Amino acid sequence: MEKELLFEGTENTSSINNKEFSPQGARIDVTTTGKVAGKVAGLILTTHNALMKPDGTGEADVRSIVFSNGEPLFVWGRSTGKVVDPTPTYKIEYDLTFQTPSKRLAYLNTTKGWAESLYNFATGENNLKVYAVK
Repeated sequence: MEKELLFEGTENTSSINNKEFSPQGARIDVTTTGKVAGKVAGLILTTHNALMKPDGTGEADVRSIVFSNGEPLFVWGRSTGKVVDPTPTYKIEYDLTFQTPSKRLAYLNTTKGWAESLYNFATGENNLKVYAVK
């Protein structure tokens, strides 16, 4: 898989909603906000609708809006993650789709994305890198 870095940045948790606990794990909604820089730069708002499993793995539906020079870029997809040292850090990988009305960013409408991040539950910080997949 050939990747081209589109943007990277740091998000901070603004809210966590514990929705449900079951034998499958904990269903939570995590909302993060922050700034990104790169080919796409601006403010980012993300919601992770996640299932944290008892074995330390997880999966989520992810939806983000990046406001780049006043133009929205919608980013969504699925992610998988696992607890890594030092705990409680989650290493997360994402398969993404982009959509934007922006003429400047229109090439992303036909581009697939992939991302990786480290999310620290203790600090609420998520460090991410988002790539175009070629």
